[in-house]
Amino acid sequence: MEIPISAKAFAQFIVGGPSKKSTIVRNILKPKSKEAVAITHYYSEAISVIRIFHAKENSRSYLREAREKLGEKVEKAPNAQVRAKARNNLRAIDAYMGVYGSRKRKILPRPRIYYRSGHVRISASPDLAVQEDGRLRLVKLGVKKEGDNPEVIRIMLRVIYQAGQPSLKIEPHDVVYFDITDGARIRGSHQDEDLAVTIENGREALTCPPYLVQG
Repeated sequence: MEIPISAKAFAQFIVGGPSKKSTIVRNILKPKSKEAVAITHYYSEAISVIRIFHAKENSRSYLREAREKLGEKVEKAPNAQVRAKARNNLRAIDAYMGVYGSRKRKILPRPRIYYRSGHVRISASPDLAVQEDGRLRLVKLGVKKEGDNPEVIRIMLRVIYQAGQPSLKIEPHDVVYFDITDGARIRGSHQDEDLAVTIENGREALTCPPYLVQG
């Protein structure tokens, strides 16, 4: 039995307490739930706008039209949930543009990469793959909340980096976490080599009782 899990959920499993670990395992057992799908595609509109913006050579007219359409979604939203999603996607676009809007970046197809160890398969595909200054950058979008454990991001970035080896020619600092709320960036680091052991320990814990019993 192969155990599929996302890089973020795996990182949360490692740092989480018993209750959090149990919740993550329950989600693993129902990976196609409507809730999981909704979370996976939450920022799909923002990502699409960013990709097309760069593909059109940083077209400001396209960006203006795309923002106007999302603004209309906010105004005409049938409920608070739809309104919040459109507003958050708009905020994600603005945060990204505030940092990268004037930089020449080539959008590449997202690599489908996985970190496999034992019976565990960790999905580590980035939200964006860009080429800048001749280097491949893998970007993960997210929202840091008050009280979040900063180790979650460090572990997630390391998993993505290791999943990309050796097929992708990247260094740890080429893997970037981008916080859409304020434009803050966190990069992977060569100093995080010790996390390889942490990741393997987490993988072993995931495959053993009391959290997940192999069938």
